[in-house]
Amino acid sequence: MSTHGITPLQVRVGPGGPQTIRTSPVSLGRTPDNEIVVDHPLVSRRQLSIEWSAVDGWQVIDAGSTNGMFVGGIRQNVVAVVGSARVRLGDATSGPVLELTALAPARPTIVPASGRTPAQPQTPSPPAPSEPQSSRVPPQQAPRPPRPQTPPPSNPVRAQQQQRSRPMPAQPRPQSGPNQSGPNQSGPNPSDPNQSGPGRPRPTPPRRAPRFGELADAPHLAALHQNASAVFEVPSDLRVGRETIVLSGTQRIGRTPDNDIVVSDVLASRHHARVTSTPQGLLLEDLGSVNGTFVNGRRVMAHRLSENDVVTIGNSDFVMTGGVLVRGRPQTEVAGGVRVDGVGLTIDGKTLLNDISFDAAPGTLTAIIGPSGAGKSTISKIVAGLGDPTVGVVTFEGRGVHAEYEALRTRIGMVPQDDVLHRKLTLRQALRYAAELRLPADLSTADRDHVIDGVLSELQLTEHVDTRVDRLSGGQRKRASVAMELLTGPSLLILDEPTSGLDPALDRQVMQTLRRLADAGRVVLVVTHSLTYLSLCDRVLLLAPGGKTAFCGAPKDVGAELGTTDWAEIFAFTADHPDQAWAAYRHRHPHSSSPPAAPSTGPSVEVHQASAGRQASTVFRRQLRLILADRGYLVFLLLLPIVLGALTLVIPGENGFGLIETEPGLAPGSSIPSSPEAIQLLVVLVIGAAFMGAALTVRDLVGERPIFERERAVGLRPGAYLAAKAVVFFSLTAMQSAIMLGITYGLRDIPEFGGVVLPPPVSLFVAIAALACVSTLVGLAISSLVRSNEQTMPPLVIVVMVQLVFCGGLFPITATGAAQLGWIFPAYWGFTAAAQSVDVPRVNPEATQVRQVPGKAVEYPWWEPTTAHTVLAYGVLAVMAVLLLALIYSRLRLRKR
Repeated sequence: MSTHGITPLQVRVGPGGPQTIRTSPVSLGRTPDNEIVVDHPLVSRRQLSIEWSAVDGWQVIDAGSTNGMFVGGIRQNVVAVVGSARVRLGDATSGPVLELTALAPARPTIVPASGRTPAQPQTPSPPAPSEPQSSRVPPQQAPRPPRPQTPPPSNPVRAQQQQRSRPMPAQPRPQSGPNQSGPNQSGPNPSDPNQSGPGRPRPTPPRRAPRFGELADAPHLAALHQNASAVFEVPSDLRVGRETIVLSGTQRIGRTPDNDIVVSDVLASRHHARVTSTPQGLLLEDLGSVNGTFVNGRRVMAHRLSENDVVTIGNSDFVMTGGVLVRGRPQTEVAGGVRVDGVGLTIDGKTLLNDISFDAAPGTLTAIIGPSGAGKSTISKIVAGLGDPTVGVVTFEGRGVHAEYEALRTRIGMVPQDDVLHRKLTLRQALRYAAELRLPADLSTADRDHVIDGVLSELQLTEHVDTRVDRLSGGQRKRASVAMELLTGPSLLILDEPTSGLDPALDRQVMQTLRRLADAGRVVLVVTHSLTYLSLCDRVLLLAPGGKTAFCGAPKDVGAELGTTDWAEIFAFTADHPDQAWAAYRHRHPHSSSPPAAPSTGPSVEVHQASAGRQASTVFRRQLRLILADRGYLVFLLLLPIVLGALTLVIPGENGFGLIETEPGLAPGSSIPSSPEAIQLLVVLVIGAAFMGAALTVRDLVGERPIFERERAVGLRPGAYLAAKAVVFFSLTAMQSAIMLGITYGLRDIPEFGGVVLPPPVSLFVAIAALACVSTLVGLAISSLVRSNEQTMPPLVIVVMVQLVFCGGLFPITATGAAQLGWIFPAYWGFTAAAQSVDVPRVNPEATQVRQVPGKAVEYPWWEPTTAHTVLAYGVLAVMAVLLLALIYSRLRLRKR
């Protein structure tokens, strides 16, 4: 950092106290790695740089921020400050005001940064009414003069990375500076047609909605950090923007201003943790937070801190240094991005990945390409922490992804190839449910909407917020899937085939979106087969079959390394000669070190972001919304029981569930009915219930499997997911059973006999509804076992037909062992409970004992309406339900990270 010959500059932001700058350059932004921190939703992570020039004095330079800076109501990229200046950040009228005053005599006006002297004529534009005369700047911005050049690095890729993510030099920031996590902002997007150039003013964009993690508009965060009295001036030996937190007694850490240490992060709970200073050292205790408190990547409830321990709360880190906590990590670690070192994967003796190494710095977009079977998706999942390598290490921000996955998972966003949004919901509805599952429960609905609005604005989806997902274009759906990942503010974003199946126009749209996301300071990795827009990427990793590296570098270097820029020719050679392509790469980039051993991951990580009850409530409401949103499906659900109930009309007879008329002179009920009408009605009702329940759920789990797998990886409990589904489907199938029986009672007869505890009509409804509920679990079990929607129909047909045969009402089963085989089917016990409800042995005694040959009979003694028989029938159904739930749960549990 240079200090020679610099005129001191006094800087004030809003109502805060002034700060004097005597070094150059100085960065201003929203996060604590800036010398001047402005905690405002319109301010980017790195908004601008204040630099001294020997030619023009102090200059305010936009750092590629999203919302820019304004003077006189006009957006400016570079402003030279002479005397005093007044600049608005983020918005021409409502953004925070940055006041700059030179403390030495200087020229009395502000002129555009250019190579001209003040004596050259300028035509200033009229100042805005709210701005002082000294802040006038002409709308035409001349090119800024060249800055002193440093020798370029030998690696052109590293030069580009340094340009996008340049660490800022040290300068203490004021005590009262707020802190908020969010995406870094970096250089302008070359593909953006709205970027201004020399001699062309940049149009003023509409005011942007806040980004993810920004809650400054919420009342409880308006005075953010005002209570953080434990933050003191940064010692000179600490990096830029790190805050030293001196602790005495007990201090509470949380999201809201009533805490002693405020962590402005949507993933932090209101009251997250507590730090107590004891004679033995600092004791850290979790206060029942949703997302947990981590020390060195491990979740803890209570932990005594040691030197160099890293405490992670949400996306914020604190380091134990010299007996005090320091907010933030060393700049060398934060700027490190992703590093993949010697990653290899071998499964069943087959090598899928072979010694893959590459780097991806913040603010860069890296494409992973290669022929089919090259391991592109496999390496992306390993980098995301969703798979474990056999050898090698993946680090992100200086921390092992697999060793500290639980602490880093919220900083890593993984967008799978399949869309992870329910297509029948509107975009806002889908994101609201996702926010409920991913963000803390103590975050209000308004705050969650605030986060959603910021994400949609960044992805240019605000105008589609009330559009159903299935009516979005392919590119918009991909951006919507990205929006779901951005809710937690990840700084590493990985996408698997986001352009698959898109036309060239949508392909370009998606790639330009990824370029903007990278320019905001994230590390973005994209697996793609599309080669048209690789020029938008900073780096390209080309894999050959067998997971071998064939090329890794900037797109512009491919010709120099591979001898051609024709990607089709490169792909053909790589696919046909993978070993030769790998050997050539190793020859160009030799290395002799052995791949490092993969870290021991131990048991599978369980990540839970909300209580089971809250997750179940969210899934329950979402499932109901999905059913109500799909009108065709809703009509089917209503028509099916009506049709099944009307089918009872085709059964001949007029007695229904009652006795046949007796001959004159006989006592009532003394005659033996010969009509099987009651049995036939029960067969229709029982098989109808079995079909309704299974058909209702057979496509549910397999249809939303990609969504569940992603939600499972970010903390959704399989038990909560299954419980919510079961409650919804039990309620629906009970309603369907009531409609079917209501129609049957109206068209045929109401049972007068039977039942043990409840009246016969109610008892029959309970029996049919219980069977239907168990059948919904049969459908869910099928759905959890198959791999696609097309595979659900054969097992469904088989299950229904087999239960029709073995229910016991269609005809007696006389084969040896066949009658006992029927005991394993829910329809058998459902029919048994239904027969008890209408007292079949009384209304049709012939059905309970049918003799086939003398001395041999088929008996159904459990149809007798007794308490023991009723308990047996419902008990077996309950056991079947428990076993089916266990099967489904085990299938869901297999889908771990």
